[in-house]
Amino acid sequence: MGATEFNASDASRRFRPIRSKGVVVPTIYGADLIEGALSETVFHDVPVRGAARRIQHKALVRMIRSTIIPRRDLRLVRLHAAGLARLGVTHGELIESGASQYERTALWGQALYEVGNYDGLVWRSRLFNDSFALVLWGDRVDRFTDLEADPDNPPLLLYAGVGFDEVQQLADDIGVTVIS
Repeated sequence: MGATEFNASDASRRFRPIRSKGVVVPTIYGADLIEGALSETVFHDVPVRGAARRIQHKALVRMIRSTIIPRRDLRLVRLHAAGLARLGVTHGELIESGASQYERTALWGQALYEVGNYDGLVWRSRLFNDSFALVLWGDRVDRFTDLEADPDNPPLLLYAGVGFDEVQQLADDIGVTVIS
């Protein structure tokens, strides 16, 4: 997949699948910091406590880290601070819930998709709350005209080299073991 390519999968994730006129709306997830992006992907299913705080190195084989730049201001529903208060929901209820709650959070995503002319959602990363995570909707954000791959930061493989160094650094910081 290219850096600005949206995912048309209907697999259940936080805030997706979204449907419009019966068709799955493609999505792209991202974060403003590398640690946030890694937390929302590589480390997403690592428990906060316990002996299972590890990831498999081989799970990184198909993963890359890309940096994209919006070419226009994006209209995002804020799922943090006053945005959560306005919706009458807490961070714990909406963001900190695990995979078993994805069906419920997908309903939130669908409802928020339908309320206005927004491009996506933004929230504080569940595992790295210094970072903002986001999801963009591919029928409202055009990958060719609204987004561009950052020419100064080419995609990095997460399995080896600098990309893996970033994964290993965050793993060390949060106490997660990378198993060969």
